[in-house]
Amino acid sequence: LIDDVITAPEDVVRFFGVVFPEVQRAHNAGLNKTSDYEIWQPGQNEVKIEEDEEELDGDEKRWDVFVGGPAALIGAMIQARQGDASSVLYAHDGVRGISNWKGSAGSFIHRDVCPLYHSASYGLPFVLYATVRDAIYRRANFPSYLAGIKTNPRWVNVSIRVSDLLANPRFWKLGLSNQWNSLKDVGVYVRGTALNHPTNTIAYTSIHHAALTPDILKQLNLPYTFLYLSNERSMSLDMSLSRKKKKFQILDDRGRMEEIVGKEMIAERGLSDSEALSRGYDPEYVGKLTERPNDGAFFMSVDEDMEQDITSHGGEVRSNSRLTTVLVKPTNNGIDCEVTRVRWVDPVTGDISTTAVRSLTTSLGPSMTSLTVNPRTKSWSSKVFGPTNLMEAMMCATASTMIVLVKVDRSKVKNEAILRKFRDDMGYGNKHHLMLGERDVEIDGVLHTLFALQTSGGGLFPSRHAAPESALNNLSTVLHDTLQLDTPGISYEVVSVRSCSRGVTAQNFMRIVAPASNMVSLYGLGGVGLGTMVPNAVLLSAVMRQRGLLADGKISEEQFRNRMKEGRFDKIPSWQGNPFSKNYLKFYDEKTSMMPARVLFKRSSRLLSFLRFI
Repeated sequence: LIDDVITAPEDVVRFFGVVFPEVQRAHNAGLNKTSDYEIWQPGQNEVKIEEDEEELDGDEKRWDVFVGGPAALIGAMIQARQGDASSVLYAHDGVRGISNWKGSAGSFIHRDVCPLYHSASYGLPFVLYATVRDAIYRRANFPSYLAGIKTNPRWVNVSIRVSDLLANPRFWKLGLSNQWNSLKDVGVYVRGTALNHPTNTIAYTSIHHAALTPDILKQLNLPYTFLYLSNERSMSLDMSLSRKKKKFQILDDRGRMEEIVGKEMIAERGLSDSEALSRGYDPEYVGKLTERPNDGAFFMSVDEDMEQDITSHGGEVRSNSRLTTVLVKPTNNGIDCEVTRVRWVDPVTGDISTTAVRSLTTSLGPSMTSLTVNPRTKSWSSKVFGPTNLMEAMMCATASTMIVLVKVDRSKVKNEAILRKFRDDMGYGNKHHLMLGERDVEIDGVLHTLFALQTSGGGLFPSRHAAPESALNNLSTVLHDTLQLDTPGISYEVVSVRSCSRGVTAQNFMRIVAPASNMVSLYGLGGVGLGTMVPNAVLLSAVMRQRGLLADGKISEEQFRNRMKEGRFDKIPSWQGNPFSKNYLKFYDEKTSMMPARVLFKRSSRLLSFLRFI
């Protein structure tokens, strides 16, 4: 397993930082340490909800606090630009370089923003088969197995680590629930076998949700580039690696996607062989290239721009602040509660501090699997079963990710077309690579064009470490062979390799929990967090307002459910209009809505609360 951060020699890392300082800052490329992963250790990224026993100081400033990953940061940026900027506080723990966010190849691909089971190659039956097949092959003939990993781009890099699965029975139910969702949404991968109507599938909501991204960014009118869509300079491409047509129609991911969202949203345009050659590709290797005109990629250093945006508008940004405790007080005679303070720990110094809160939005990533209610007096149920966790079960699906430095000697590579392919966002299955940066540099008096590339892919369930085969396969085939890195005049260095763990629930899509009237949290995004991060930020703001209206008695529980089910939000703080129209209730944790208040403040009904929760 890739359980260490692997980095290039110090001189390579230093050279990379000189040529691409913005990339090194954004990813901490070559500077991440294995010790940074301590956040994954038990107790390191667990958040507790407790009763606030102190009186509020009326003169103390109360902040709108945003904590964690992309959705939280974007939400803070939106409020800073379009709302009460002086109350915005965005915080993170200072180890973003090892996050899921920075490990993902930042592609924006509509059809990929859906559960993994939409592709037969990544459905549980085939993954089980591939896991057993590879285990036997690896033990029976390792040299041949290794050669196949290095040369076969079609190798399916999604597998199950059986020992981890057997050691965690809670994942068994998750897996069965996921298969039930698969049966409902795609059936047995043959047309007509799905149980759900296309509009009732998870993908129907998730893809339309992601598709809101360009319009939301357009309304923000940012002074910096956040997303670029496919264009002549940097195309968003898929490669088929095959020119043969299937003899019979089995329902692949594209076929079902067209049934669910139509052809226009996932439109593709086939490139001719001459077009492929003009971009530097070998048509005999890449097969049929297709452009995704509605897709593209995110600038992976945009977090720095957003943080500067927040502070320039009067908000505050804090690093080295890890959320540990959410303090709440009862409202409505103990039926509900509101967040009044949060408690932080500095992961470097260990110092503890508190902040008064007006609202709290969190997106704490896959290492955060526990949001528990911690009463002063333990009930018998909490003593027997442990504290109440408000989050659904979530398992790891871990990919490998690496950053590569490519050097092109322009005295030997004079054909400009060869450079074009390095700027493209390329995908094959769940394997992707894209360009992070480009520079012209003189080395020993010779002009070189240098590229910083990122490639990621794979999924090892339920391990938090990636399989080394996934990194080797990505590097050797999808990157090396696709970009023809053995061309005379082209050389490369791997700057860093690490695991990039994602957290998935049974739905393979986001979960939203709002355990207090002024708190909302997002988790379980799996591999679709970047594709949905922009609308996620606006959605969390919309949900928090509705949750507040429910707590104040201004809408009933039925009205709340209907608004969530129809995406019918009357008003969204710091936003004009309502971009949503789909069913988000299916992704909302209804059982936990009043759970902290019941556990903390309704002492006599704890047993009833526990029974209702399970």
